[in-house]
Amino acid sequence: MTFKSNHAASSDLIIAERDILARVALGGPLKDVLRDIILLVEKPANGELLASILLTTEDGKNLVEGAAPTLPAEYNAAVDGIPVGNGVGSCGTAAFTGEQVMAVDIATDPRWVDYKDIALKHNLRACWSMPIRSAEGRILGTFANYYHEPREPTARDLEVIGMVTRTTAIAIERYRNELARDRAEEQRILLINELNHRVKNVFALADAMLAMSAKTASSAEQFATAVRGRLRALSRAHDLVRPKATPTGDGTEQPAISLKQILMDILAPYGNEAFPEKIAIIGADDVKIPTANITAIALILHELATNAAKYGSLSVDDGRLIVVCTRDKDLRITWSERGGPGGSAPVQSGFGSTLVKRTVGSLRGKLSYDWSSEGLDILIELPLSFLSVPA
Repeated sequence: MTFKSNHAASSDLIIAERDILARVALGGPLKDVLRDIILLVEKPANGELLASILLTTEDGKNLVEGAAPTLPAEYNAAVDGIPVGNGVGSCGTAAFTGEQVMAVDIATDPRWVDYKDIALKHNLRACWSMPIRSAEGRILGTFANYYHEPREPTARDLEVIGMVTRTTAIAIERYRNELARDRAEEQRILLINELNHRVKNVFALADAMLAMSAKTASSAEQFATAVRGRLRALSRAHDLVRPKATPTGDGTEQPAISLKQILMDILAPYGNEAFPEKIAIIGADDVKIPTANITAIALILHELATNAAKYGSLSVDDGRLIVVCTRDKDLRITWSERGGPGGSAPVQSGFGSTLVKRTVGSLRGKLSYDWSSEGLDILIELPLSFLSVPA
């Protein structure tokens, strides 16, 4: 009789594992897969068991809701985002220690001091939690069983929990691998588009500089000298945009660069001896940009300068560019173009404009464009605290 009972239990476990694996194989949004896994686990318990799956955040410091379809919404909201740490309920502790945590009575368990009130409010009296591990042993989350009365797990319970955590790990790993592939593909496409954009810009700028130099040169030698100078300046500007390693080699950080120096290097290719007032930079002398943000700042300014040289005030002899930098709560860069061909806001943003918007966003800044009959004004607002710009 004992043999038959154990055999039947093992058969039930195999069927349950088969059903869960079949659901994992169907795929779909991770939350839907995890919800269906929990419903399959809970079904034989006839309401006695309430299960939950929490997922670790990318940095591994917190647990967020994966699925808990039958637990009270108020309770789910209270534990969503709990830290991974020793003594943080059953799940926070399990994720921290990498070991199963069986709180037989939440009311008296010391690991539940900070969370027992919300749990007891919803009549949750016991919680067994098991860490969910990847194939390499990394903690992916936790699988928890809740009960309405104090309760110790049986050997059968532990066997079921172990099976569920193994199959759940397969679903989570597959989702995260797919997400990593999607991100890699998105990054690859972005890099290809950026490379294509930059190559096109090089030809457009070379053409603009040849025309600009030809207008002011009185001889072939003077023309060649002007072109070489502008190409060298353009090369320096591109060096600013190219990411560099931060360390200097002796363990020290590279020094910060003034915003004015960055602007001068970026705009040097567009200077014109015949029109010395063409470009004005105001108020950027004392703003120091730390090494970590030089590339981002240079990329933004380089794209704005490129667009001005192709379509705006730097594309014509009598055009003028004024860049004003002020500091208050934020660093404000006002880019004003006057005397250019004019025009209204483009119907569709090009890749360069999209790149500027994304880069400003990565610095937690704000970007706005104002087209008028007088010209174009672009306002860039960047938080001083994020940039670490010294006073």
